[in-house]
Amino acid sequence: GVTEAGEGEDGRMKSAIGIGTLLADGLGDTIRVSLTEDPEYEYAPCNRLAELAGTLLEGEARQAQQSVPAYEDTRDVTLFTRQRGRLPAQREGDVLDYRGLLHRDGSVLSALPLAE
Repeated sequence: GVTEAGEGEDGRMKSAIGIGTLLADGLGDTIRVSLTEDPEYEYAPCNRLAELAGTLLEGEARQAQQSVPAYEDTRDVTLFTRQRGRLPAQREGDVLDYRGLLHRDGSVLSALPLAE
């Protein structure tokens, strides 16, 4: 990755040059684009670099990549609503009783005595 590459076209170019060079040399298997703007703008250049790097694969690497199932990302990265999750269900015999620790929205409840 290129940490804090900048913003706009300049940041995308720095990321493409820095990360693209490493990928073209066969180095690395993870892409992290870091721009000086909102995080949702980092996804597109990162995804494009991954697509371009995929075209350079040969032999066993190409076969391994093609065996990975296609992933369709349907998330809306511009949506900033609170994500809902499932809380663990309390079962008889559990060592810890979660009901007093977790709020129904998933946040952790805690209370300290005034002395602490």
